[in-house]
Amino acid sequence: MHYLKNASVQAFLRTVRSQTRKCNVRLALSPGYEVNGGGERCQGYFMEPDHKRGDHGALRVATGGRRASDWLFTLAHEYVHFLQWQRDDPIWREKDYYTFEMATEKEALALCKSLKLPIPRRVLLKEHRKYARKLLLESTR
Repeated sequence: MHYLKNASVQAFLRTVRSQTRKCNVRLALSPGYEVNGGGERCQGYFMEPDHKRGDHGALRVATGGRRASDWLFTLAHEYVHFLQWQRDDPIWREKDYYTFEMATEKEALALCKSLKLPIPRRVLLKEHRKYARKLLLESTR
């Protein structure tokens, strides 16, 4: 839990909480190993709010049974999805899921570096490679 006492991590969490709240998106750091997202279990997800219906959005990340560095990177990834939606980035509407997710991963890596989050580079690259392999396997099915 020393990660949570790190000033960079605290600033990042404050920023995520503040920005999501302003955009009617509920942030949840869930104690389970996975969260329910879109009918499947996953480590995290972002869902945009439906302003027409008055529905809240959600940004949820599972923290249980995972190293803080792992769930922090998942949070950065999902936060990038939030930012893509917020700034109406064309990548947010990208039809090719692999292209969309790889662009998100690249931005999440840059975000972690720019915010000086205490996530070892080897962990970032390992998580990135693992996710890229998973996406490739899913795209070939």
